[in-house]
Amino acid sequence: MYLSKIMLTGTACRNPYEMHRLLWQLFPPDADANRDFLFRVERSGQQHAEILLQSKRQPCAETDRMRILANRDYTLRLRNGQRIQFLLVANPVKTISDERGRKNVKGAVKKCRVPLIREKEQRAWLERKLNDCAQIETLVIDPKLPLNFRKGKGYVAGKIQPLSFQGVLTVKQASAFEKLVVAGVGPAKAFGCGLLSIANAN
Repeated sequence: MYLSKIMLTGTACRNPYEMHRLLWQLFPPDADANRDFLFRVERSGQQHAEILLQSKRQPCAETDRMRILANRDYTLRLRNGQRIQFLLVANPVKTISDERGRKNVKGAVKKCRVPLIREKEQRAWLERKLNDCAQIETLVIDPKLPLNFRKGKGYVAGKIQPLSFQGVLTVKQASAFEKLVVAGVGPAKAFGCGLLSIANAN
């Protein structure tokens, strides 16, 4: 894998979904490729954004709206019992049935995602995502600014309420935890959520 610091400029910096579409252009064209990168906005303004990018492929195709500020190999070498500092910006949600009972095309009641409000629920969500591969020692949860975006041909508007999770955890199953770091945590990865940054806490 690779970790990169990317500078974006232009109007895409106002829309996290457009940032995601722009970041695709850093990689060689591949019609069969699935999204194989995660990103997080570290700093942003109306016309610029500094992005932390984790990717399986090495980014290389700079454009007039994107510059690669730094790039390095990122190899995970974790072990059971290791204590890790972590930072995660994520979108903790739960799925509920439509309150008005509206149906989808198959005739079933529609489902929708709603944000988790209580800190107890937010912590439990993260513990489920860690899925027994790691145990939380300390945790601080802070709200981030809402992410407003437009996507699709009709430019449908939406909003995400991300949270910042920071703390220390202990690795219980190293191989499973590595897979989680590679895959990312939770939904809204196309909007800059899910990148789990780690560093040795020992």
